Amino acid sequence: MLRKIAMTIAAITALSHSFSAHAESWFEVEVFVFERQQTSVEKWLDATPPKLRKDTVDIITPVISTDITGVAVGLNGCSSTDWASDASNCNDPKVSNITTTYPSQVPFNIAASKPQTAYLGQGPLLLAQSQGKFNDIIRTIQREPYVKSLVHLTWQQNMQSRRRSKPIRIFGGQDFSKSFEYHGLSVKKPTQIDAMPSTDFSALGSFYEAPKITPVWELDGSINIYLSHYLYIENNLVLRKVTQKMVESSPLTFNEYAALEIEGKKQLAPYLESIPLIQNRRVRSGEIHYFDNPQLGIVMQIRKMAQPTNVKPIDLIEPSSSSAQPVPYTG
Repeated sequence: MLRKIAMTIAAITALSHSFSAHAESWFEVEVFVFERQQTSVEKWLDATPPKLRKDTVDIITPVISTDITGVAVGLNGCSSTDWASDASNCNDPKVSNITTTYPSQVPFNIAASKPQTAYLGQGPLLLAQSQGKFNDIIRTIQREPYVKSLVHLTWQQNMQSRRRSKPIRIFGGQDFSKSFEYHGLSVKKPTQIDAMPSTDFSALGSFYEAPKITPVWELDGSINIYLSHYLYIENNLVLRKVTQKMVESSPLTFNEYAALEIEGKKQLAPYLESIPLIQNRRVRSGEIHYFDNPQLGIVMQIRKMAQPTNVKPIDLIEPSSSSAQPVPYTG
C-alpha cells in the first residue's frame, strides 16, 4: 500500500514538474579559495564586513554542524533541504529554537559524505569530494610559498536569472568570535557590572531569548552565479586579518549617584580588518577563472553537466526525533 501511495505521489509531482523542467539549466560549480600570506602596503581599515542577502543559501553549515560538532537534539532547525528551498526563513533567527555549535576551524574540504545526484526542482546540491576536479590545481597552488588554503567545495545548481538567483554562502578558516565582534572591534572585556550574578529569566518563557554568539569567520561572504544569455559570477567575500586601528574609547566613571561619561579619546587597539574581494564577471562554462586581490585568491570553474530528469523519491520513513538538525547563520 505504501509503495502504491509513494508511486502515485511521485507521478503527480513529476507531472507538476514537467511543465517547468525545460526551463531548468543545471551547472556544476567548483570553488577553491586561498590566502596569500605576504606583506602588503594596502590597508583596508575602513572596509566593512560583507552584507549577506536574506535569501543566501548556506550549504556549509548543515555539514560542519552535523558531522563535526553535533547539535542539540529533539528540536527543529534548518536542514540542507530547508536552506535550499526556503533560505529567507532559515536566515531569520526567530525561525529556529536551537543553538548550533560550530567548530573553531572550518575544514578545508567541505563535501557530502557520498556522491550526490541532482533532481528536478531541487535547490543547490553539495557534492562529495570525489566529484570535484581541482585536485591537481590545488596541489600546484599549495606548493607555492606563502599560500594558506581556506576552503574547497563543489556543488550543482539550477541557474536562474539575476532577479531569481540566490547567492551561495561561503566561509572558512578560523572563528575569531572569542576575540572580535563581527564588525572588527575587540570583544568587550567583562566589567564589574557584567560579572554580577546572572538573573534567572526562565519565568518570562518565550519572551526572553538568550543571546547567541555568532561566528566571525576568517573568510566570509557569498558567491552569486546567474544566467542572462551568458553566465555571470558575483563575488562578495572578505578575508579577515588581525591588525591595529585607532578607535574611540569612552570609559565610564561610576559614583554613588550616577554614571558620568568621559569625553571619548582615540587609542590604538587590536582590530579585525576585512579585506574585500568584490567582483562581477561574465564567464564561459568550462573555463577556469581566477579572481584575486593582494591577499586573497579564488579559483572557480562552472561546468556543463547532465541535466536532471527525475524528481527526488519520497522518503516514507519519518526522521527520528533525535536526529540533529543545524540552524541558520544569524550574522
